[in-house]
Formats: sequence, C-alpha cells, structure tokens
Amino acid sequence: MRNLLRYFLIVFFTFLVIGIGLELSGNGHLLEGLPQTYFRGLTKPDIDDLKFSDTRVIAKANQPEPWKMTQNMEKITLSEEDLAYHEQLKSTAFLVTKGDEILYEQYWESYDEHTLSNSFSMAKTFTAMCIMRAEEEGWLTTTDQVCKYLPRFCEGENTKLTIKHLLQMSSNINFGESYSNPFGYQAKAYFNDDLFGLTAPYLVKEGAGTIWKYQGGDTVILHEIFESATGKSLAEFFSENFWQRIGTEHEAYWGLDDHEGKEKAFSAVYATARDFAKVGKLFRDKGRTSNGEQALSAYSIAKMKEPVNLPDKDGNLVDYYGYQLWLLHDLDTPVHLWKGMRGQYIINIPQWGLTIVRLGHERDDKQEKDYSEDVYRWIDMGKKIGGL
Repeated sequence: MRNLLRYFLIVFFTFLVIGIGLELSGNGHLLEGLPQTYFRGLTKPDIDDLKFSDTRVIAKANQPEPWKMTQNMEKITLSEEDLAYHEQLKSTAFLVTKGDEILYEQYWESYDEHTLSNSFSMAKTFTAMCIMRAEEEGWLTTTDQVCKYLPRFCEGENTKLTIKHLLQMSSNINFGESYSNPFGYQAKAYFNDDLFGLTAPYLVKEGAGTIWKYQGGDTVILHEIFESATGKSLAEFFSENFWQRIGTEHEAYWGLDDHEGKEKAFSAVYATARDFAKVGKLFRDKGRTSNGEQALSAYSIAKMKEPVNLPDKDGNLVDYYGYQLWLLHDLDTPVHLWKGMRGQYIINIPQWGLTIVRLGHERDDKQEKDYSEDVYRWIDMGKKIGGL
C-alpha cells in the first residue's frame, strides 16, 4: 500500500511540475490542447470538439423558415465514384440548394440535419460580415487606421495598418497559420484562455498592405476593433443581424477562449449544414432576407468579393481572396466560398442559383490551380445535381 501511495504521489507531482513549467514557459495551452488532439490520435482539432469548448449562443430565428424539399429528391443520386470520394475524405454532410429548395442532402456517420459541426475558418467570413455590417451602422469604416481603435498600433509602421488590410489578410504581421505546430501562434490561439492578450505583442514590422499572408491573427485583430468600436459581443451581433434574420432552425455556438471570454473570431462556429446553407443563400440573394429586409447591403457584399490583387510570399498575384472571403475565377462563372481547414465549405454559385455545403473530417491535399481538388469536385457534383 505504501509503495502504491508513493507511486501516485510521484505521478501527481510530476504532472504538477510539468503543468507549472508549461504555464511559466507560455505554453499552458498544451494542457487543454493535448487531450483534444494528440491524446485522440489527431494532430489538430476536429469537427466534433464542441463538447470540449466554452461557447456563446448564436440565437436562432424566432420564426424559423425550414427549407423546402424538391419533389424529385429521391430520384437525384450521386455516382458510385462521387460517393467513394465522399467516403475517402470522410464527409459528414453534403447539401445542394437552389432557390428556396434543397435539391440533395446526404449525411454520413452519426450526422443528420440536427448535428452541429465546427466550421473552422468559415468563421473568418462571418467575422468580416459583422465588420461590414458595423460599417453600415456607422460604428467604423474599413478605411480607418487600426490606431483609432487600438493604441498599440499608433507608432512607426503600425500607423499605416488599416481595417481593410486586416480584411484582406495583408497586415504583414508575422503570426503564422499552422495548427500542426503546437508552439505556433495558431495552435496557441485555438487553445489559449486569453486570446487578446496572446495577440497583443504581434505588431507590424514593415510593409502593411504590400503582401498577402493568410493568418487567423488578422481576424483576431478585427475582432478587437469590432469590440472597441461597438462594445458588442461578436456572437450576439452576428445572431441579431444575420442568424435570426435568415430563418435558421437551430441555435449555433461560437467557441470562446474561456468561460465568458472572447469569441475565436477566426474559427469555431458550430452549426448545422442546413443553417450554414442559409448564410450562403443570403449572399446569393445579395444580402436580402426572405421577407425583403437588407441584412447586408449589396455594396458590402460586392466589396467583400473584390480581389486582393496583392502578391503572396512567392510573388504570385492573389486574385482568389477578398474580404475574408475566397473567390474562384477559373470556371465559366464566378464562385465565392467560405472555407474551413478540414474541408468545410459553403460554396455559392450565383449565376446557377446554387449553394453547396460540404462538411467533413478531411480535404483533398492535391492542388488544382488556386484550390485543393475537392472544391472542384463538390462544384461538379452540385452542377450535376442542379441539372446544369
């Protein structure tokens, strides 16, 4: 018994020392991150981590507007090749809508129309929608210098940084974007309990607005500006201005850095496939809700679709990104999309009247032009389902 007690004391104090060491070294996020990732056999977060998260509610519509189901749905099928591709990438939901109707809907694993899934970086676009709506309400303007809202950006090169630069991912602040690096900014941001504090030391060294670098840290600073300008919660503002107005059927949730903390503006909005599709439909309808209200102006949506047209780190012109919104120009019709790291997509094809939602655990790493190959496969499936 005495030996057993000694063993447990050794184990307890070993973990205590490790925990204290991680906190003192600035890596306390690992205490939360490891059980959610490496201890589950993962190298980065997965779509089912809602159970681990502190969240803020995104309230649903007071009068939900369920999707209509097309009369011929049972006759619409995917080919064996397409179904095998879904299985290969571990899809959990695939939804194709046209107008007010669902043309095709399929779920895998234990997912169904009520299951909430992590959107990951689709949340960046939701944050940009809030920024654009705040501009419409007069809280800020996208041409404002960040210094106006955050005093730490009022010296040297930082004074040149604008809200537009952050929306376009052209701050040139050295955040990095790898979840797989457990000591990098992005992993810390996802699991840290003080997101704004973590981000505060990151400043502009040179060249704001001169180069495109995709980084969640830019979106965190947008969130800081939003709170400074409006005094409002990002999740509540998104709910009041969008989620409740587009007829959503389920409450959604926005992950926080800790209990009663800050929303992870760059990630972690949990919702159903059907409700994600309603956000796409709002853009497809140029910001108008089903009752004719303008939730977001056509002007704001057009600005979000303007290409950055800046070089990336390799000198290639970036014409496939706007205001935290992805753009696709290499088909015979314009496409814009929300995109998450594990292959979460809301894909809008306005000319065809289609919105495609795909959720799942993996995306195709094979690159085709500006996007991974799966984007083109989902669009091709949507096109066939839409009879185009």
